[in-house]
Amino acid sequence: MLESKRSLNIFYRHVHIKADKASRDPNKRRPAWFSHEICFQNLLSTIRLDPLGHRVKLMILYDGTVEDFASDFIANYYSTYGLNIQFIRGGSDLNSAMITLDLARRLDLPAEDLIYFLENDYMHQHGWVSKLFELYDSGIQFDYVSLYDHRDKYHYDMYASLTSRLVYSQSHHWRTVPSTCGSFIMKNCVFVRDWEVFSLFLPDYHLFSKLVAEMGRVLLTPVPGLSTHSMEGYLSPTIDWEKLALEATAGL
Repeated sequence: MLESKRSLNIFYRHVHIKADKASRDPNKRRPAWFSHEICFQNLLSTIRLDPLGHRVKLMILYDGTVEDFASDFIANYYSTYGLNIQFIRGGSDLNSAMITLDLARRLDLPAEDLIYFLENDYMHQHGWVSKLFELYDSGIQFDYVSLYDHRDKYHYDMYASLTSRLVYSQSHHWRTVPSTCGSFIMKNCVFVRDWEVFSLFLPDYHLFSKLVAEMGRVLLTPVPGLSTHSMEGYLSPTIDWEKLALEATAGL
């Protein structure tokens, strides 16, 4: 199959660390190696070092004021990396997600372009960009993909009877799952097709319950994971995420 020349458009939602601390559930702990800056360094380095990284377009949706931005770590990367930053005033995770969804819709991207809604507390494995394009060029039929291999789906009682279909692209395995978090990827034509559901602005679990369970959409996640949500006890299994965190701090 001939490879397409689609682009990957990342909509990276970021809020000043003081706001993140205020909103974070205290029962969910961060790994010892975690910081939002490390996650951002990891994102930049894994894109930069990937052979297909030139096909990635990164837009940062900064939920805060210009004054907040001036004291945010991400300001240090603004001029060095030529970042595309859009200031939004969501004021809450739900509002900023709504603004981000609406912005992506109004951009009217090419139908085959990929959209990646990405939260600011994810780490990525090297090679994730090429593996993602590889999946989309594979001919496998699916609608949505998350790069996060959810640890809870292996251990929680609610998933004890979960069955998944296992498929493979050229260099990676993927499984069907019923839901994911707020960081996920789809073609723009899929986003447009399902806009009526997205416009309900449902929380992530309820969003995918509707898309997958009710509407029959197919959601894939990689095995092993190509990213992880940085929450202690929930990290994508089998990956040394602390090693990647150390590499990220040394790589930029």
